[in-house]
Amino acid sequence: MAQADVLVVGAGIAGLAAAERLAAAGRRDLVLEARDRIGGRIHTAHDPDLDIPVELGAEFVHGHPAELMALVRRLGLTVRSARERHQRGPGEAAPPLPDLPHTLAKLLDGADRGRDRAAADLLQEHAATARARELETAARYLEGFHAADLSLLGSRALAQNEKAGEEDGEQIQRVAEGYGTLVRRLADTIDPDRCEIRLDTEVRAIRWRRGEARAQVWAGGKATWDEIAAAGVVLTVPLPVLRRLVTGPGSERLEPVPAAWLGALASLHMGAAHRVVLGFDSRWWVAGEGDGPSFVHGGGESFPVWWTALPSRAPVITGWSGGPRGALLSGKGEDTMVRAALESLASVFGRDVGELRSRLRVAYAHDWSADPLAGGAYSYGGIGAIEARGALVRPVEGTLFLAGEAVAEEGRNATVHGALVSGYRAAERVLGQL
Repeated sequence: MAQADVLVVGAGIAGLAAAERLAAAGRRDLVLEARDRIGGRIHTAHDPDLDIPVELGAEFVHGHPAELMALVRRLGLTVRSARERHQRGPGEAAPPLPDLPHTLAKLLDGADRGRDRAAADLLQEHAATARARELETAARYLEGFHAADLSLLGSRALAQNEKAGEEDGEQIQRVAEGYGTLVRRLADTIDPDRCEIRLDTEVRAIRWRRGEARAQVWAGGKATWDEIAAAGVVLTVPLPVLRRLVTGPGSERLEPVPAAWLGALASLHMGAAHRVVLGFDSRWWVAGEGDGPSFVHGGGESFPVWWTALPSRAPVITGWSGGPRGALLSGKGEDTMVRAALESLASVFGRDVGELRSRLRVAYAHDWSADPLAGGAYSYGGIGAIEARGALVRPVEGTLFLAGEAVAEEGRNATVHGALVSGYRAAERVLGQL
């Protein structure tokens, strides 16, 4: 039976951040990852025919979050940004969402202090005083950006998200070398004498009491079962995987389940969102030699939002579908997603889908909702989410600790920097408790 001071479940950005801090503090930690790679929902492909990394999961750096930017610099990486150029439909240069900030400000005025209610109810309450087009634009944005069902998205969590976005800054950037390079370099900084990372190793059950935990794990590569003992466990898995551990059958679950977790988990939800990255023979969406648009917005298409690779001029464009619209594509397969993306792209730009298909060179997609180790794209907060996250990150008898984007506080769920900070904070709590 293997032993460690701390068992970290999950080798995404939160798990790696926690492991790095624990190892640096002299703790002996063991990271268990069910996938055959590190990164979790950070998943970067490198195509020899493209001069940019292809992000199948997390892509953007939102604003200038201090901890993430510090990590980027420490790892010797760079970020690239470009001025946002929005366009609606084929060739219409006017920004498609001119009134959105004003509309959101009206919707969320006092929401952080008032009664927590569904975002759909907020929209309904303003139906008599706001223009229908304004509310329709706001609803599409909230569904797509937050990957949310508006009947579940909580008003106070939403207000906190918007406030965090204002604090971090509105600028959109990318890690030039790819997010996958960031997680690899982060893993390389962890002291190998203090930390081991085991891939293809799935935690199926955890039995614990104060000061001791035993995990039953399945090592797929070896096709063997193992038991691992540790003084504490940091769980950094996605929300649906955590729910399975909490509510699964007796032989495949966390036992005992902390009482506070059951109600708290009910206030958090996993969003459905899909991206399809399409590489063409040229940047046909640009007239002449200019930069062209960075974002193009459609209407009722399956993939209504598209962004280009700017500041790179690679002939790559990415389609996005989030919320209920994205949920309709879940489980349909990557071929169906690519076909829907091409049809949407043709509609948004007013082009012939056959022509676009003939000019297509590469296509990438990953269905995170159908991925059993993810169960969705990223989380959003329901009614009571702020209090729920506070309860979930509280150490349980000095033995159980949670981290990951779903429990990232201060409105930074669903972001890489939120997951990173949650990993750091979980490590600090471990060091203060064990």
